[in-house]
Amino acid sequence: MKHKSVRSGISLLAVVILVCLSGLRTVARETDPFTFPELDGWEVKQEYPVYFPGTLWDYINGAADSYLSYHFRELYIAEYLKGDISFKVEIYRHDTPLDAFGIYSQERSPDYHFIDLGIQGYREGSLIHFLADKYYVKVRTHSASGEVESAMMSIASSVTENIGGVDHFPETLAMFPGKGKKPETEIYTAENFLGHSFLGSAFTAEYSRDGKSFKMFIIVRENKTDCLKLLEHYFKFAEKKENPPGEGEIIIADKYNGKIVAFWHKNMIFGTVSLEDSKIQRQVISEIKELLK
Repeated sequence: MKHKSVRSGISLLAVVILVCLSGLRTVARETDPFTFPELDGWEVKQEYPVYFPGTLWDYINGAADSYLSYHFRELYIAEYLKGDISFKVEIYRHDTPLDAFGIYSQERSPDYHFIDLGIQGYREGSLIHFLADKYYVKVRTHSASGEVESAMMSIASSVTENIGGVDHFPETLAMFPGKGKKPETEIYTAENFLGHSFLGSAFTAEYSRDGKSFKMFIIVRENKTDCLKLLEHYFKFAEKKENPPGEGEIIIADKYNGKIVAFWHKNMIFGTVSLEDSKIQRQVISEIKELLK
């Protein structure tokens, strides 16, 4: 019996070791360098290290905090060279497609020239930026020529195909009413929405109606209880004596952001910012109600 117990102990130890090794292999795969596609006639150099959350400041310094707020995980870099011309490819991996969209949305502008690449991309001068699944990819050069621009586009397309995965914007964006919405102004803010830590994350879009410009926001939480807690914090900040009412319309006087008109429905809070026109406010709330049906 003693020998059997020893053998059982050894067997159990072997299983534990195998599980641990398996875990180590999984970690290794997560940190393996990104495989950059080859391009005929071009040399691919991957001399940069892989950057992680703790080292991203070494590469982009002042911008690192913004990327980290969107759960940045790794940055892979390669350079493509042909004689004295070159271009660089930077691939930022984030935790989720939503995180990648967030940082992409912060850096794009409605005035950019958008192209059909990944979920969306844009091309401006000597750079191509695009969103694909949980990756934000940047391709740029200092060597302006037709040859290098063509090569950049070829690599960008190949990288998109290699990534695959999610090929659409966050579904929450479909909840924004279409009337008056300015194209390509949707943004996902990861934290401190409107400058308030208790508001956390939110989606926003810019609107123009009847000569009035304003923003609309959508806050999404796990459940109704989380929305109630958020509103309780907001009411306290606004020094409102009453508690938040049940689901429905809510008005808050925010001393930093003006009058906030919102509508609470289950795990979502919709609202407008920088809009004082009560007629348009009622229109927006009415359209939100229709979308929720």
